[in-house]
Amino acid sequence: MNESCPIDHERAERAVRVLPSPVRRAVYFGTGAVSVVMGVIGIFVPLWPTTCFLLLAGWCFARSSRRAERWLHENRLFGRYLRDYRERGVISPRVRNASVSVLWIFIGASSVALGGRVWAVVLLGMVAVAVTLHLFSLPTERARTPAD
Repeated sequence: MNESCPIDHERAERAVRVLPSPVRRAVYFGTGAVSVVMGVIGIFVPLWPTTCFLLLAGWCFARSSRRAERWLHENRLFGRYLRDYRERGVISPRVRNASVSVLWIFIGASSVALGGRVWAVVLLGMVAVAVTLHLFSLPTERARTPAD
């Protein structure tokens, strides 16, 4: 298991190997579908992981449905982002900046909603700073030019 992803992929694979093939494919497909939903939630909810769930979905779809795997990696919303992160370990500056902007908007709105709970606002601020630092620590791809 890796620190940035709470899912132990090897253990999950061992657990599913004992199932008959059609059941195994259904389990992988179902887990992949749930992971896509969880990843999409992460696009809109700050601090909810996105990439980890989408990578898990790709892993599951690769074992259950080539069509679903192709859909995931060609998806207009997150296909390129997922491919770039999986293949080269990079994010685009645009995705990073949008993520940080959405994070701070939601943290700000949550802070206003919390009103006088200073400890909660401080905690949210600390988490937002940590996530922002993490996002800016990730390598980014250089801007693509028409010649690329």
